[in-house]
Amino acid sequence: MNPFIVLALGGSAIAALANTVQKRRQNILLDILSTQNPFSDSEVQITSKQFTALPNSVCSYFARWDGRYQAMIQTRLDPWLMGRLRGQQMQILANGTQRVLSLEEKQVNRRLILGAGGIGLIALAQLTGWPLIPVVVALGVYSMWPLLREVWRIAIDERRFSLLHLFIVYFGGLWFSGYHLAGMFGVVFGGFCWKLELLTQIVTRHSLTHLLGEQPTRVWVVVDGVEIEIAFEQLQLGDILVLTAGQQVPVDGLVVRGEATVDQHRLTGESQPVEKAEGDALLATTLVLGGRIWVRVEKTGAETAAARIGEVLNRTVEKQEIQIADQFKTFEYSRWPMLAGSALGWLVGGPSKAVAMLGCNYLAGQIPLRLLTLLNGLGAGAERGILVKDGRALDRLPAIDTVLFDKTGTLTLDRQRVVNIHCCGKQTEAGVLAFAAAAEQRQTHPIAQAILAAAEERQLPLPPLDNAHYEIGHGLAALVQGQRVRVGSERFLAMENLTLPASLRQAQHAAHAQGHALVFVAVEDTVAGAVELDATLRPEAKATIDWLKGQGLALYILSGDQDAPTRKLAAELGMDGYFANTLPEQKAGRIEALQAQGKQVCFIGDGINDAIALRQAEVSISLRGATTVATDAAQVVLMDDDLAQLPLLWELAQGFNQSLATNASRANLLSLLAAAGVLGLPFKFWTTELLWSVQIVIGIRNAQRPLLRGGMTT
Repeated sequence: MNPFIVLALGGSAIAALANTVQKRRQNILLDILSTQNPFSDSEVQITSKQFTALPNSVCSYFARWDGRYQAMIQTRLDPWLMGRLRGQQMQILANGTQRVLSLEEKQVNRRLILGAGGIGLIALAQLTGWPLIPVVVALGVYSMWPLLREVWRIAIDERRFSLLHLFIVYFGGLWFSGYHLAGMFGVVFGGFCWKLELLTQIVTRHSLTHLLGEQPTRVWVVVDGVEIEIAFEQLQLGDILVLTAGQQVPVDGLVVRGEATVDQHRLTGESQPVEKAEGDALLATTLVLGGRIWVRVEKTGAETAAARIGEVLNRTVEKQEIQIADQFKTFEYSRWPMLAGSALGWLVGGPSKAVAMLGCNYLAGQIPLRLLTLLNGLGAGAERGILVKDGRALDRLPAIDTVLFDKTGTLTLDRQRVVNIHCCGKQTEAGVLAFAAAAEQRQTHPIAQAILAAAEERQLPLPPLDNAHYEIGHGLAALVQGQRVRVGSERFLAMENLTLPASLRQAQHAAHAQGHALVFVAVEDTVAGAVELDATLRPEAKATIDWLKGQGLALYILSGDQDAPTRKLAAELGMDGYFANTLPEQKAGRIEALQAQGKQVCFIGDGINDAIALRQAEVSISLRGATTVATDAAQVVLMDDDLAQLPLLWELAQGFNQSLATNASRANLLSLLAAAGVLGLPFKFWTTELLWSVQIVIGIRNAQRPLLRGGMTT
């Protein structure tokens, strides 16, 4: 029996076993271990009948042992397999917390130790003569059973003939023909292969902590007209919550008193802060920039809009989990030539040649070689600041023909910039900006920072404040050199009994048509002018878009922002089109509609509102510094927060696929050579084994070649 085929078959069996056991657990001990494991993600439910299957003391002992073993594998083996730098980048995104192992990963970890134990039993049997081989065979049959169920499922449910049906012949003969040691090595080797597959395709489930951020431990509420502090856990529907500047909104609610400026771009995609007053809805995960409001709590926790997005994301995890026979799909075309060759071998030389012909399919060796190439690519990406969480992105990227970008936070930066200054009467631009900057000089919100940056760029001296008392609502009031200066929105000026001049009203209409915001400045009882602000375009965005267009890709903006600013940015960057005013669930629908037209879609986003769309796309990319939900949902994270890394990612994917194609081509040639030798020459198993070894050695060398121009390797 060809030992290399044995290893590949062991890999396929353990892959099938790991995935099947996840769905239908039949081993009571492993089920109980999963339930009792302190590192468990609570995915396993155990019945009372199962609890009585083993004594509690035995369950407790094995649970403790399994917990320590799983922790050891996660902290010692996983970082080595995943790649040190890639592992560090994953830790950065997780804020230093340990990733929770899935049930499938735990099962694979246990399979590794079962394989090692089987090898030990074989050695012990050889040394002592004890009758341990039946136990070894039982372990082999146990590892083979899920593969049998899988080929049965393919035959009955899918009604098709699979490459796995031919491999099962080898795998069955392995255990019942005395190749026990090779079989156990196959179990261990296959476990490593499947573990690598899982580590290169990390899919994250979303918790409320990810979606809602760090919830406050205590909050202020209004009870009988008096503000009191309570624990956040005591907050109930209908309570009146008090929020001030700098606080993240922890609930969905309705403003019942006060006014505030709120940044909600991470949830809705709007580029400019919005004003909230009595009667306006307020959403969890948004940020109060300025003002003070009372909010009636309407939804908390899992009922909020942000958490409902998480429910959709968790449902999509099942759609993206690894399927049992996925790793063989690329080579499914070889099953018919393989079967025909075996039949021809039977006619030429009987059963022995028929079996030998089945051993001439060297494409099975591409499964471990693909993983080696993938590890090479993941390491090369990590060294360049590109964290590829899901290796399938490198497989799919060369086929992408359509790229969609989120607008706010992806093509633009979170900060604002001053694009124009409007003056009234005898005021100058420098005077208006100086008054605004003087009033805002102790504020930290984005609008204040943009005004202060513009004043610093123009080297304007800021008049000193006479006091540090601010009246904050939709703006602020301060004394600057004895003059009362007010900076804020039109509503704030109306509250101060100030009327906008006709020229500023026209400027306001023009600014809103472009998606810009106006901040008005009044000195004493006269409106002096206004500062016009816009989101800052990423400096690398234009060059990156031009490069992608040069690759023949169709480029679009997919944004929750208003039509005018989205249309303007699309024209500025030379996009093929845009979609504006798009709700989170509609973003995924837009991508699905493009996919229905046969498009292969890559989506790049950074907000909570982008997460569902990131799951829907064939390839999904986010940037470091984006919301945790976005970086969790994305397959690739640009750790340098720089769109200029996109061309490098495309080149990495092209190099990865070229390496796979080279190895597959060589495997095909060697398969034809071996088949010809078996039919026309006295080729036997030792010859096919030699060719298999040659193919593996050449494939490993090719898998380790640099995938990027410039020669960077792992």
